[in-house]
Amino acid sequence: PLITSLKLGQGMTVADYGCGPGFMAMEIARRVGPTGKVYGLDINHQFLERAAQRGRDEGITHLQFIHLDRASLAVHSLDRLFCKNVLEYVPDLQKTLTEQFSLLRPGGLMEIIDSDWGFVIVEPWGEEITRAFFAAAAPAFKEPHIGRKLYAALRQVGYENINVQISATADTSGGGIGVIKNMASYIRQFDALPGNQLGQMLAQLEQAITDRAFCFVLPQFVITAIKP
Repeated sequence: PLITSLKLGQGMTVADYGCGPGFMAMEIARRVGPTGKVYGLDINHQFLERAAQRGRDEGITHLQFIHLDRASLAVHSLDRLFCKNVLEYVPDLQKTLTEQFSLLRPGGLMEIIDSDWGFVIVEPWGEEITRAFFAAAAPAFKEPHIGRKLYAALRQVGYENINVQISATADTSGGGIGVIKNMASYIRQFDALPGNQLGQMLAQLEQAITDRAFCFVLPQFVITAIKP
């Protein structure tokens, strides 16, 4: 469902910008078929090596993983560009969007999926504790409220037909605790909250999962835009 909005077709040339371990890039490769071409781009060498090996293991020959620093894709070379949970980390949003824009052919479509940590819900913490927790983790992101800013940023770059949707699912089983623990690791790194306080907060959530009182919601902005 994440890539339905890309409207993929056989023979297309597509890039997954910030591909991580490569799972989405591989699915895109399956959908464009052997007459297409897919590039997985990332800054993490280990992710790229593992993804490339996975692609070889599955016999996908039209998929290439490239380090972003060494990527030399031609301008106007892509039919589609996919970018998931990346733009909140980039140091210069407009520069990144402009570079991505240049890679798309006229009529090419970009799909962005990204968070906005200002809309997150964590129960039983409540609003005040949740806000304090994610404020402490905020230095991990260049722009923790990226979701709400993307429409204007994409218009400024030159995209048209920008469609903004919000996808949200309430996690009551505890699956989202990994996201919260990852944020906690940033907080420890920044020494942004006392260690005992952070431990108590996480313990409260673990107990809430046991008691079936846990609820975690992190809306995702799902945006498509077309290069004129």
